[in-house]
Amino acid sequence: MNRVVSASFNKVLKSILVLILFLAFGVSISIAQDYEGDAENGAKVFKGNCASCHLPTDKKFTGPGLKGIEDRRSKEWIIKWVKNSQEVIASGDPYAVKLFAEFNSSVMPSQAVTEEEIIDILAFVNAYVPPKKAIVEVEETGASTDEGTSTGTYGLILLALAALGLILYVANSKLQRFVLEKQGKDAPRLASVGSHFKDWSGRNKRLVGLVVVLLIFGGLNDAFDRMMDIGVYTDYAPEQPINYSHKIHAGDLKIECVYCHFGAEKGKTAGIPPANVCMNCHKAVSEGTTTGTAEIAKIYAALDITEDPMAAEYGENKKPIEWVRVHNLPDFVYFNHSQHVVVGQVKCQECHGPVEEMDVLKQESPLTMGWCIECHRTKDVKMQGNGYYEKIHAELKEKYKDEPGKVFTVENIGGLECAKCHY
Repeated sequence: MNRVVSASFNKVLKSILVLILFLAFGVSISIAQDYEGDAENGAKVFKGNCASCHLPTDKKFTGPGLKGIEDRRSKEWIIKWVKNSQEVIASGDPYAVKLFAEFNSSVMPSQAVTEEEIIDILAFVNAYVPPKKAIVEVEETGASTDEGTSTGTYGLILLALAALGLILYVANSKLQRFVLEKQGKDAPRLASVGSHFKDWSGRNKRLVGLVVVLLIFGGLNDAFDRMMDIGVYTDYAPEQPINYSHKIHAGDLKIECVYCHFGAEKGKTAGIPPANVCMNCHKAVSEGTTTGTAEIAKIYAALDITEDPMAAEYGENKKPIEWVRVHNLPDFVYFNHSQHVVVGQVKCQECHGPVEEMDVLKQESPLTMGWCIECHRTKDVKMQGNGYYEKIHAELKEKYKDEPGKVFTVENIGGLECAKCHY
C-alpha cells in the first residue's frame, strides 16, 4: 500500500515539476518575444562580449557584421546561437553551417549572457549610427626652424636700424647746413660718414675696443652653439607616405608600442612594422577615424590588394612603404633597444617622448652623447627582482654595504665606459 502511495506521489510530483518547467519556459519565451531591449545596456554588453569579433555595422570583422541580423534570423534563433553555437551547427541548420564554413570553421564560444542582454545587444545594433568621419589633413612639418627664423629676424632688425641711423645722420647734417646758409653764415663742408665715424672712434677708443671684443666673443659663442647643433634634429617631424597617427593607435586605442615595433624586445633596432602587421587590424578596419579610407587604402595598394581585404590575399606587385626615418644615431654609436627595453625596463616614452599624444611623430629628445651620459649618471637601475642583474646586484650591495639605501645608477655598472657605445 505504501509503495502504491509513494509511486502515486512521485508521479504527481513529476507532473508538477514538468508543469513548472513548462510554465517557466513559456514565460521565458514570452519575455524574449515581448521585451524590446535596452540599447544603452546593450552597448555595454556588446563592448564587453562582442566587440572583439563583431562590428555593429554590416561590415565583416573576425565574425559577421551584426547590422540587420534580425532581418536574417529570428530572435529565438539568435538567442540559441549565442548560448550554444556548436549545438546549432550540429543540428544541421543550413544558415549556421554556412556561417561556420564562411568564417574558416571558427566556432563562436558560448557567451555568459542572459536572454534579456542578448535582446539589449540587438536593440543597440538596431539603433547604432556610425559616427561621422571628420576628414582632416595634417600639415606638413619638418625640423624646427625657430632658431633660424629668430636669427634672420634679428639680422633684419639690425640692418633696418643701421639704415635708419644713416638716414637720420645725413638728414641732420643737411638740416644744419641749411640753417647756417639761411643765417648767412659759411656752412662747413659736409663730412662723409666715414670721416665722422673715424673721428668718433678716435675719441672713444675704449668703448670701440669693448664693442669689438664683445662682437668677437659673441660670434665665437654663436659659432660654437651652431656646431654643437650639427646632427641634432630635435622636433624633426618629416612628412610620411601614409598619414599614420600615433595618437589614435597608441593613445586612443591603447596599442602597445612593441606590438608594432616588436624588434625592440628582441634586438638592436625597434624596426618599422611590415604592412602585414597593419593588416592584422586593417583587413577588417578599412576606414580611419580622421582620414576616412584614403590612408588605409595606401596599405592595400602597397600589398596589391584589389579585392576583399578580409581575404588577406596579397597580389604579386607588392611595393614597400617608403617610411622616412625620424630617429637616427651616427654609425659610430652602438645602441641596443632590447638592452634598454627588456633588461633596463626603460619605457619608450623616456626617450621618444609622449608618442601617444603625437599625430605626427617627431624627435622629442636630442639623442646626443651628453644627453645619454646624463641619463646614465642619474637613472637608477631596476635590479630588485630583475634576473638579468642578480649577480651584479649582489656584488654592488656587498661593495657598498656601508651605504645602506644607496641607489645604483647605470654609471655604477659601467654605463660611462667609452667601449660600451663606441667600439
